[in-house]
Amino acid sequence: MKKIFTILSCIAITSAVSAQNYSTSTSTGTADPYAYNNAGTAVLAIPSLDVLSSAQTIPFSFNFYGSAVTSYKASDNGYITFDAAATTSDPANAAIPSAGGPNNAIYAFWDDLGVISGSGSPDEVVSFNYGTAPNRVHVIQWYSVTPASGTGFLYAAIRLYECGDFDIVLNYGNASGMTGTVGCENAAGSAGTMAEGPSFSYPGVGSVGNDDVVYSFFWDGITTDAAITASDLSGMVSVGNNTVSGEISNYGSAPITSYDLNYSIDGGTAVTDNITGVNIATGASTTFSHATPWNIPAGGANHTICIWADNINGNADERTCNDQICEDVFSANGTGASNVAVVVEEFSGAWCGWCVDGAVVLEDMLTSYPGEIIGVTVHDNDDMEYAEGIRSAFGVTAYPNALIDRFVFPGEADEPHSRSAWEANAVSRLGKYTPVEVGVSHSYDAATRTITATVTADYVDYASGDMRFNLEITEDGVTGTGSGYDQVNFTNTTAGHPYEGAGDPIVGFVHNHVLRANPGGAYGNSGVIPSTVSPGSTYSETFTYVIPATYDETKINIVGFVNYYSTTIGEREIMNADESPLSAASINENTLFAGFTVAPNPVKGDFSLVLGLRQEIKADIVIYNMNGQKVGNIASGTYAAGEHKIGANTGDLMAGIYYVTVITEKGSFTEKLVIR
Repeated sequence: MKKIFTILSCIAITSAVSAQNYSTSTSTGTADPYAYNNAGTAVLAIPSLDVLSSAQTIPFSFNFYGSAVTSYKASDNGYITFDAAATTSDPANAAIPSAGGPNNAIYAFWDDLGVISGSGSPDEVVSFNYGTAPNRVHVIQWYSVTPASGTGFLYAAIRLYECGDFDIVLNYGNASGMTGTVGCENAAGSAGTMAEGPSFSYPGVGSVGNDDVVYSFFWDGITTDAAITASDLSGMVSVGNNTVSGEISNYGSAPITSYDLNYSIDGGTAVTDNITGVNIATGASTTFSHATPWNIPAGGANHTICIWADNINGNADERTCNDQICEDVFSANGTGASNVAVVVEEFSGAWCGWCVDGAVVLEDMLTSYPGEIIGVTVHDNDDMEYAEGIRSAFGVTAYPNALIDRFVFPGEADEPHSRSAWEANAVSRLGKYTPVEVGVSHSYDAATRTITATVTADYVDYASGDMRFNLEITEDGVTGTGSGYDQVNFTNTTAGHPYEGAGDPIVGFVHNHVLRANPGGAYGNSGVIPSTVSPGSTYSETFTYVIPATYDETKINIVGFVNYYSTTIGEREIMNADESPLSAASINENTLFAGFTVAPNPVKGDFSLVLGLRQEIKADIVIYNMNGQKVGNIASGTYAAGEHKIGANTGDLMAGIYYVTVITEKGSFTEKLVIR
């Protein structure tokens, strides 16, 4: 569910110091909706050396050192100045405050930098906004800028908050051989706060948001200022009692020792809890939990909860614009699906030397959690690439990377993340609550090589939002010749690695789970599933796909899922999924089958197949495991047109995912069977 507004959340406070006029604290990590690679408006472009931009308008009222400012100029040398008369950019960083500096400025990483051409990402300075009034954020982002006296690159940002104050973010880079200044100073250079410098080396931070270094600056002129900065409700509540909890931050100059914690539902009467015995320092955050739970009498309704703090240390809050957050939430019964699968969409390329290790990580996950984790590999810039739209929709720029259920995990700024966390995150999603069971059924006409696949959603609980069906077709065992298929291998000399000594590149490398088609695009089609659904409702969507002659039909897999649609990071996760292998034999469901069901499903012990036929056929009915191996025979014979009920038993088959397949001389048809 979408929060009505977003305000700064510091993930881990590590230090705090005081300085004249502004206090500063240091924390680690940034999160949605901010990301260093967000698209923005160019402020400075290649080439920019020791120059100031034109005046850039701040899109809201903002005070700096107690005075209103309406615009700024950005320097390629890592700072902005609010001095409208400034015409030169100073590359020589120094300790602050200093009357000789640029002054009236915020220094993200002040040093001799340049916006120049290079071999990597293009250098630039951009600006962008996020959030809604009165809690908008204006960002000035230095993107891959180059140190003049050192090597490498760096990313840094200044974030101006509509509600007041600002922070500086050091995002990503490997710059070395140079030092900078981080802080701010007033127009006269008589007062300033230096968080780092002037001999401060750019820190070693990676491309993910969870290790960003954040310097938050708080105006000392405000004594009491508490802000509710996070809610733990996550957009959904269940029937019964729900704890109202989250995070509160202190942006005032005095420690917070007591406050009133309040919440209201749908604009109703405030529920108040007086919190005492705390000590929240300036710039620090802590968790809260309201003593009175929110009781939900029934599911299937949308609510708005507002949470706020007041009566800070017995006094009024001096800045009220950041006091509360309001969140839209949906109530459900809390009944979750019994069959849960997690989709791992891996991003890879034959050119990518570490992607061979990504392939190993994915295969290990699929082996450890058969039928529970589904693998899809999206290729980039090789002979298996096509314009699938997923990479651009989710801003994938690093390889190997992956989306795990398209979910944003704690410590990550957005959905794509590195392989070190794939398995732990996927396993955590296996325990997720989801209100929907998802199944995939299909038929295949070998004469035209046409797959007709239906994704079905059976809702076991209330659900709300823009929910969409999607389908992905993958192929295993893909090989080829040349650099578009031969896998570059940075692990060739890594002792103990499965691909140690396999060569670099690995000629004839076998690529599995290769995404070949996604007929619904990155997000799926709108309008099939209603925006609000009730328990017991069922919806489905049918997709068709013609397999190209160069693809091996015996190694095709069909992945179906239901996902939320949104262009907002963190609001487009996959709710549940299913996978089914394609049988290579030809079949036309419309001419042969009137229906085919397996019940009960899931099952342990006896179950029945109900087979509806439009014509007489001779068939074998068998069971395959997830690896495509036949593990059992159910029945064989000639079956007349009409309905047939066939009894079967799971026998000694282990719990897991299996496929019941009807094989005829004209083709085959498959349904999934879940054995408990």
